[in-house]
Amino acid sequence: MKKLLTLITLLFATSTFAEDTNDWEKSKYDFRWMHVPVVCGTSPEVMRYLADNDFKLESISLGREGAKDTGEPSYFVAYYINEKGDQSVAAITSPSGHETCMMYRSFNLEKPGDAV
Repeated sequence: MKKLLTLITLLFATSTFAEDTNDWEKSKYDFRWMHVPVVCGTSPEVMRYLADNDFKLESISLGREGAKDTGEPSYFVAYYINEKGDQSVAAITSPSGHETCMMYRSFNLEKPGDAV
């Protein structure tokens, strides 16, 4: 967990906050920003919750400004799966690395190709 927090901090030590930029072509997609319920806390507190509930890091990626692969890093995305493999949590971490928000905890996880 300490390594993960160190990685987060290093990745965003020089990052900038995304301002009001368009993440999509408005003339091509009918998207809109929504208010989505998330649960946020300090990164160590969220890591404690994930450990207490047997979640392990599955993958990590970067959100970039303007939703472009050349954009500056603006947030960190982590995807966790519990040890049984039937639940998942998606989390985003702020550029400072101090706050993490869990976007959801889902149940009955199945992967394509798994038997139903």
